[in-house]
Amino acid sequence: MKRILITINMMLVAIVANSQSCPDNNHPHAIDLGLPSGTKWACCNVGANSPEGYGSYYAWGETKVKDVYDWNTYIHCDGSKETCLNIGSDIEGSEYDVAHVQWDGSWMMPSQAQILELVSKCQYTWTRKNGVSGELFKGPNGGTIFLPEADFWRENSRAGSALDCDNDGLNKETDELPCTGYYWSSTQSSSKPDCANCLFFSNTFVYGDSQNYRCTGLTVRPVMRRPPADVNSDNIIDISDIEAVINVIAGTAVNSKADVNADGKTDISDIVAIINSIAR
Repeated sequence: MKRILITINMMLVAIVANSQSCPDNNHPHAIDLGLPSGTKWACCNVGANSPEGYGSYYAWGETKVKDVYDWNTYIHCDGSKETCLNIGSDIEGSEYDVAHVQWDGSWMMPSQAQILELVSKCQYTWTRKNGVSGELFKGPNGGTIFLPEADFWRENSRAGSALDCDNDGLNKETDELPCTGYYWSSTQSSSKPDCANCLFFSNTFVYGDSQNYRCTGLTVRPVMRRPPADVNSDNIIDISDIEAVINVIAGTAVNSKADVNADGKTDISDIVAIINSIAR
């Protein structure tokens, strides 16, 4: 039994080490940045198939893309910012969470607290990845994620230049600043019910406590929390809890199910089988 437990521990260490960067092109991956909360960040945006892809744009609390982003098309109001409906102070993990809806249940929009942790605990550098400008965040353990300068989508046009941010200029009334990235949090503004908090960065600064109108189209970079394993009253951990923890550690979906014996218990070999299915 002791040898089996050591083997499992070695597998978990190997998986965690690999999750500090994308191990392959089968995105998304959960990247371990070594953050105190245990939060892992996705390697790419919702709707993107690579770390440098902009992905899709969503109004806050909406889960579908559209052609026009304004108060008239925002489904959580009656045509104006004064009529914004209350869908919750934090929509993480709810039916309004686009990451939770579009991906699987392990992924969620980051809260403002998680964005602030990313900014305060990571080193960030403006750089280019495969010809796309953006911010590279490096965590305490050396893990990295790249966020492209996705800017925002207001009315019926995207602000900024999708091709070369470094040569971007002000784009009429839709673009506030050149070379910028805006990423939704799941947290509504505490002072303005028509706004939600977001990450805002450019080639010269990074703000973790910015805000934007809820009707505006922004990109979303999901996160994956580290779930605690629940121990029942008899001090037995359910196999579903173990699978949830392994799912977060590996940054991938666990499709295999452990067999439960006639006595209602799960063999250690079943747990090893789950880990093997992830590690191979």
